[in-house]
Amino acid sequence: MGVSGEAVEQRRRQLSQRPIAATVLLIATLTFAYLYLPIPAPRATQPSAGDCVELHLYSNGYHSDIGAPASIFPEDHALRRLYPAAETFLIGWGDRAFYYSDGTDVLLGLDALIPPSPSTFHIAYNAPEASAYLGPNDDIAIGVSREGAARFVAYVDRYLVLDQFGAPIATSDGKVVGRSVFLRSRGSFHLLNVCNQWMARALRAAGVDVNARAAWLAGPLIRQVRRQGRGGCVKA
Repeated sequence: MGVSGEAVEQRRRQLSQRPIAATVLLIATLTFAYLYLPIPAPRATQPSAGDCVELHLYSNGYHSDIGAPASIFPEDHALRRLYPAAETFLIGWGDRAFYYSDGTDVLLGLDALIPPSPSTFHIAYNAPEASAYLGPNDDIAIGVSREGAARFVAYVDRYLVLDQFGAPIATSDGKVVGRSVFLRSRGSFHLLNVCNQWMARALRAAGVDVNARAAWLAGPLIRQVRRQGRGGCVKA
């Protein structure tokens, strides 16, 4: 008995779809593995009653900044020379063009993800007041050890570009009028290194066991930090 032309065509379509389905499944499996397979815990010493420095994670649900005491930076550090009277710094990092903007241009935001684009720091002094520019929904205190704080500073330093005199290079006025500035940064902003992933890696450097790969938005990062149950430093 012969096979109808319609049956042959249906069989051909089924065979042609198998490689596509296999490719989709492979991509989904690799993506899940990249995002969620266990990763080693941070190496920094964990905080204790006598060894604790308090960081703050500020977030509006989409973007996050870290507040850090100025005292954890060496006295001659570029940021302390930039704002010598600062008690704390509010540190942000992100795509240069989108960070400069008012954040409402969706196409500009998508363009920041692909291809890789230049990054920038946003530095403000006295974090609790300066964080108002975010319109933050969250302010989470996070206790880290002095070793963790030093590792956090070292992480920031890897990205901070200095001039021949050791000073940070300002590229534009910041979003907090009179008390913030955009600074030149190393590293590219792209789909696998967005602002919240950068913040998560900064926290990991400080000893906070979060999964930076899955922290595309601030919300998931905030939830990860809360699940840690760390809290701030206990006041004596």
